[in-house]
Amino acid sequence: MRKSLLYILLLLPIMVTAQTQPQTALSRFLQKMDQTTFRAKFTLTIAETAAHPQTHSGRITMRGQQFYISLFNTEASYDGKTFYIYSPETKELTMSAPTRDELLESNPLLYARELSKVCKVSEKPTNAGTTIITLVPKDQSKGVQRFELTLKTATLMPITLEVKEGASYTRITFREGKFSDDKPVFVLQRKNATIIDLR
Repeated sequence: MRKSLLYILLLLPIMVTAQTQPQTALSRFLQKMDQTTFRAKFTLTIAETAAHPQTHSGRITMRGQQFYISLFNTEASYDGKTFYIYSPETKELTMSAPTRDELLESNPLLYARELSKVCKVSEKPTNAGTTIITLVPKDQSKGVQRFELTLKTATLMPITLEVKEGASYTRITFREGKFSDDKPVFVLQRKNATIIDLR
Protein backbone atom coordinates (compact mmCIF):
# COMPACT_ATOMS: atom_id res chain seq x y z
CA MET A 1 0.00 0.00 0.00
CA ARG A 2 2.84 2.38 0.95
CA LYS A 3 4.69 1.50 -2.27
CA SER A 4 1.56 2.24 -4.35
CA LEU A 5 1.06 5.57 -2.58
CA LEU A 6 4.72 6.49 -3.10
CA TYR A 7 4.45 5.56 -6.78
CA ILE A 8 1.39 7.80 -7.22
CA LEU A 9 3.13 10.70 -5.46
CA LEU A 10 6.16 10.34 -7.70
CA LEU A 11 3.97 10.34 -10.81
CA LEU A 12 1.81 13.26 -9.70
CA PRO A 13 4.07 16.06 -11.02
CA ILE A 14 4.23 14.33 -14.43
CA MET A 15 0.46 13.85 -14.52
CA VAL A 16 -0.20 17.49 -13.60
CA THR A 17 2.25 18.72 -16.24
CA ALA A 18 0.58 16.59 -18.93
CA GLN A 19 -2.88 17.81 -17.97
CA THR A 20 -1.91 21.50 -17.88
CA GLN A 21 -0.09 21.63 -21.22
CA PRO A 22 -1.63 24.49 -23.22
CA GLN A 23 -3.85 23.57 -26.14
CA THR A 24 -2.93 24.80 -29.58
CA ALA A 25 -5.04 27.49 -31.25
CA LEU A 26 -6.13 24.91 -33.84
CA SER A 27 -7.31 22.38 -31.25
CA ARG A 28 -9.19 25.11 -29.34
CA PHE A 29 -10.78 26.32 -32.57
CA LEU A 30 -11.94 22.81 -33.53
CA GLN A 31 -13.32 22.31 -30.03
CA LYS A 32 -15.17 25.64 -30.26
CA MET A 33 -16.67 24.65 -33.61
CA ASP A 34 -17.88 21.37 -32.08
CA GLN A 35 -19.47 23.00 -29.04
CA THR A 36 -21.00 26.16 -30.53
CA THR A 37 -22.72 27.32 -33.70
CA PHE A 38 -20.76 29.60 -36.02
CA ARG A 39 -22.55 32.04 -38.33
CA ALA A 40 -21.06 34.52 -40.76
CA LYS A 41 -21.33 36.24 -44.09
CA PHE A 42 -18.34 35.75 -46.37
CA THR A 43 -16.68 36.73 -49.61
CA LEU A 44 -15.23 33.92 -51.71
CA THR A 45 -12.40 34.70 -54.13
CA ILE A 46 -11.28 32.03 -56.61
CA ALA A 47 -8.18 32.58 -58.72
CA GLU A 48 -6.54 30.47 -61.41
CA THR A 49 -3.04 31.07 -62.76
CA ALA A 50 -4.26 32.16 -66.20
CA ALA A 51 -7.59 33.72 -65.28
CA HIS A 52 -8.93 36.79 -63.53
CA PRO A 53 -10.09 36.25 -59.92
CA GLN A 54 -13.80 35.63 -59.41
CA THR A 55 -15.54 36.97 -56.32
CA HIS A 56 -18.82 35.75 -54.83
CA SER A 57 -20.74 36.49 -51.63
CA GLY A 58 -22.39 33.95 -49.35
CA ARG A 59 -23.29 33.03 -45.81
CA ILE A 60 -22.60 30.04 -43.60
CA THR A 61 -23.99 28.38 -40.48
CA MET A 62 -21.91 25.56 -39.02
CA ARG A 63 -21.75 23.35 -35.95
CA GLY A 64 -19.26 20.49 -35.80
CA GLN A 65 -19.36 18.68 -39.14
CA GLN A 66 -22.86 19.95 -39.97
CA PHE A 67 -23.35 23.08 -42.03
CA TYR A 68 -25.57 25.25 -44.21
CA ILE A 69 -24.10 27.41 -46.99
CA SER A 70 -25.80 29.82 -49.36
CA LEU A 71 -23.61 30.57 -52.40
CA PHE A 72 -23.88 30.87 -56.20
CA ASN A 73 -27.67 31.31 -55.87
CA THR A 74 -27.74 27.79 -54.43
CA GLU A 75 -28.27 26.41 -50.93
CA ALA A 76 -26.29 23.46 -49.59
CA SER A 77 -26.71 21.74 -46.24
CA TYR A 78 -25.31 18.69 -44.48
CA ASP A 79 -27.01 17.24 -41.39
CA GLY A 80 -24.31 14.68 -40.60
CA LYS A 81 -25.82 12.04 -42.86
CA THR A 82 -27.53 13.57 -45.89
CA PHE A 83 -26.22 16.28 -48.21
CA TYR A 84 -28.87 18.65 -49.58
CA ILE A 85 -28.57 21.00 -52.55
CA TYR A 86 -31.43 23.31 -53.47
CA SER A 87 -31.63 25.38 -56.65
CA PRO A 88 -34.22 28.17 -56.45
CA GLU A 89 -33.99 28.56 -60.23
CA THR A 90 -35.13 25.00 -60.99
CA LYS A 91 -36.86 24.46 -57.63
CA GLU A 92 -35.08 21.11 -57.31
CA LEU A 93 -33.94 19.72 -53.96
CA THR A 94 -31.30 17.02 -54.37
CA MET A 95 -30.47 14.67 -51.51
CA SER A 96 -27.41 12.40 -51.52
CA ALA A 97 -24.98 10.48 -49.31
CA PRO A 98 -21.85 12.61 -49.81
CA THR A 99 -18.28 11.48 -50.18
CA ARG A 100 -15.52 12.99 -48.05
CA ASP A 101 -14.23 15.00 -51.04
CA GLU A 102 -17.69 16.38 -51.84
CA LEU A 103 -18.03 17.71 -48.30
CA LEU A 104 -14.55 19.27 -48.32
CA GLU A 105 -15.24 20.98 -51.64
CA SER A 106 -18.55 22.32 -50.34
CA ASN A 107 -17.17 23.65 -47.05
CA PRO A 108 -13.41 24.43 -46.90
CA LEU A 109 -13.61 24.96 -43.12
CA LEU A 110 -13.78 21.17 -42.85
CA TYR A 111 -10.21 21.04 -44.14
CA ALA A 112 -8.99 22.35 -40.77
CA ARG A 113 -9.87 19.09 -39.04
CA GLU A 114 -9.11 16.77 -41.96
CA LEU A 115 -5.67 18.17 -42.75
CA SER A 116 -4.60 18.45 -39.10
CA LYS A 117 -4.26 14.64 -39.09
CA VAL A 118 -1.74 14.50 -41.95
CA CYS A 119 -0.08 17.92 -42.09
CA LYS A 120 2.73 19.81 -40.54
CA VAL A 121 1.00 22.49 -38.44
CA SER A 122 2.49 25.86 -37.53
CA GLU A 123 0.91 28.71 -35.57
CA LYS A 124 2.07 32.32 -35.61
CA PRO A 125 0.57 34.99 -33.31
CA THR A 126 0.64 38.52 -34.75
CA ASN A 127 0.77 41.99 -33.21
CA ALA A 128 -2.74 42.59 -34.57
CA GLY A 129 -4.28 40.16 -32.08
CA THR A 130 -4.63 37.35 -34.59
CA THR A 131 -3.15 33.87 -34.98
CA ILE A 132 -2.21 32.45 -38.38
CA ILE A 133 -2.53 28.66 -38.55
CA THR A 134 -0.78 27.03 -41.51
CA LEU A 135 -1.17 23.39 -42.52
CA VAL A 136 1.14 21.95 -45.16
CA PRO A 137 0.69 18.32 -46.29
CA LYS A 138 3.83 16.22 -46.60
CA ASP A 139 2.65 14.95 -49.98
CA GLN A 140 2.68 17.99 -52.31
CA SER A 141 2.05 15.98 -55.48
CA LYS A 142 -1.75 16.11 -55.30
CA GLY A 143 -4.64 17.73 -53.48
CA VAL A 144 -4.23 20.74 -51.20
CA GLN A 145 -0.67 22.07 -50.98
CA ARG A 146 -1.33 24.71 -48.34
CA PHE A 147 -4.16 25.65 -45.96
CA GLU A 148 -4.03 28.84 -43.93
CA LEU A 149 -6.58 29.98 -41.35
CA THR A 150 -6.39 33.34 -39.58
CA LEU A 151 -8.29 33.65 -36.29
CA LYS A 152 -8.83 36.36 -33.72
CA THR A 153 -6.60 35.07 -30.94
CA ALA A 154 -8.90 35.97 -28.03
CA THR A 155 -12.21 34.72 -29.46
CA LEU A 156 -11.05 32.13 -32.07
CA MET A 157 -13.30 33.87 -34.59
CA PRO A 158 -12.28 33.02 -38.20
CA ILE A 159 -11.16 36.04 -40.24
CA THR A 160 -9.77 34.53 -43.43
CA LEU A 161 -9.22 31.09 -44.90
CA GLU A 162 -6.88 30.38 -47.81
CA VAL A 163 -6.47 27.14 -49.75
CA LYS A 164 -3.90 26.51 -52.49
CA GLU A 165 -4.45 23.48 -54.67
CA GLY A 166 -2.39 23.17 -57.84
CA ALA A 167 -2.93 26.27 -59.97
CA SER A 168 -6.06 27.18 -58.01
CA TYR A 169 -6.14 29.61 -55.10
CA THR A 170 -9.21 30.11 -52.91
CA ARG A 171 -9.65 32.80 -50.26
CA ILE A 172 -12.64 33.23 -47.96
CA THR A 173 -13.00 36.43 -45.97
CA PHE A 174 -15.52 36.19 -43.12
CA ARG A 175 -17.47 39.15 -41.78
CA GLU A 176 -20.13 39.69 -39.10
CA GLY A 177 -19.13 36.35 -37.58
CA LYS A 178 -20.57 35.19 -34.28
CA PHE A 179 -20.72 32.11 -32.06
CA SER A 180 -23.92 31.01 -30.30
CA ASP A 181 -25.14 28.09 -28.20
CA ASP A 182 -28.27 27.28 -30.22
CA LYS A 183 -28.45 24.05 -32.19
CA PRO A 184 -29.86 24.61 -35.70
CA VAL A 185 -31.56 21.91 -37.72
CA PHE A 186 -29.55 21.27 -40.89
CA VAL A 187 -32.23 19.25 -42.68
CA LEU A 188 -33.05 21.32 -45.77
CA GLN A 189 -36.71 21.46 -46.77
CA ARG A 190 -38.26 23.71 -49.39
CA LYS A 191 -41.99 23.96 -50.10
CA ASN A 192 -43.10 22.86 -53.58
CA ALA A 193 -39.58 21.67 -54.46
CA THR A 194 -39.07 18.71 -56.77
CA ILE A 195 -37.25 16.04 -54.73
CA ILE A 196 -34.36 14.19 -56.31
CA ASP A 197 -33.25 11.47 -53.89
CA LEU A 198 -29.89 9.93 -54.81
CA ARG A 199 -29.27 8.19 -51.49
